Amino acid sequence: MLNTPKVYINGRFLCRKATGVQKFALGLSEALQKLYPDMLVIVPKGKYDCHGLNICKSGWGSGFLWEQIWLPLYLWVHSGSLLINLCNTAPLLCKRQIVTIHDLAFLKNKSWFSPAFRRWYKFLIPRLCKRSLAIITVSEFVKKEIEDVFSVPSLKIEVVPNSIPTMEYEEQKPYPFHYLFLTGIYNLRKNASFIISLLPELKKMNYHIVGVGSDAGIYGNVKFKQDENLHLHKYIDDKSYYTLMKFADAVVFPSEYEGFGIPVLEALILGTPAIVPEINVYRESFGELPVYYKVGDANSFLQELGKINIYKSAPKELSFLKNKYNFTRSAEIISGMIKHYEK
Repeated sequence: MLNTPKVYINGRFLCRKATGVQKFALGLSEALQKLYPDMLVIVPKGKYDCHGLNICKSGWGSGFLWEQIWLPLYLWVHSGSLLINLCNTAPLLCKRQIVTIHDLAFLKNKSWFSPAFRRWYKFLIPRLCKRSLAIITVSEFVKKEIEDVFSVPSLKIEVVPNSIPTMEYEEQKPYPFHYLFLTGIYNLRKNASFIISLLPELKKMNYHIVGVGSDAGIYGNVKFKQDENLHLHKYIDDKSYYTLMKFADAVVFPSEYEGFGIPVLEALILGTPAIVPEINVYRESFGELPVYYKVGDANSFLQELGKINIYKSAPKELSFLKNKYNFTRSAEIISGMIKHYEK
């Protein structure tokens, strides 16, 4: 057992529905508490699933006011503490903290997020980069972006890879037809419209589209035309999500800007073909395991889709993924950072 410094994890993520960022935070928090049993996840007062984590409830609310006002006050009282933030945001008034930046999507395209969200992140993230002790990110691709955009020294940024969450699913196929599975359908950055626009061609190939995603206000108002071959869901529980993913003919992840791509990793581990655009971050993260198509090229996508019937995952490559992307290894990287900054 390791000696425990005065370390807290920002638990605001427990107040939110599980997306890729929240899964990252939950998995790492569980792994860190195995290394440091006395480490606490500090959360607002209220009722929500704590997933068996050791928590400390303090203060009210669940949004940025709790994070920016109450949380730094709590840490000020507990002087000398170190705060670990795993979900992009962190309190500006906290000096002894490590922050996680998953990507710089808020700088890439005005249409991807609401104006208020973009303004807040454009104010917050550069200041966190400057004031934090260290920065965590999820790929070398994003690390290089942070270095270039915010002039952050390379030694200040540590790559802590995303990892494989617990994936439970039903044993029965959820739909009687062949389908492609899309995630993040209401988030314009995920580019679901590119695939949905190909529905007439996909119907000729005997495919339906099944999509899921949060319609949170930060993404604006996204709507799709109804079609008998288009089946869209808003928030669903994890077991339903992984059941849809497991039995899909392929998981299509058409996002052309990502920090990592958790759904791709999930699909590959479940043995479902993953089809993605040819961009560097997917090559960095997954090598030759996904099926690649030319960015924005509908014909290329349809051609590659025609190859999925012969797709077979290589056991050695999947074993490599499981060893490379696991929360225990990622938590050990953060443990090294904690040791460096503990008093």
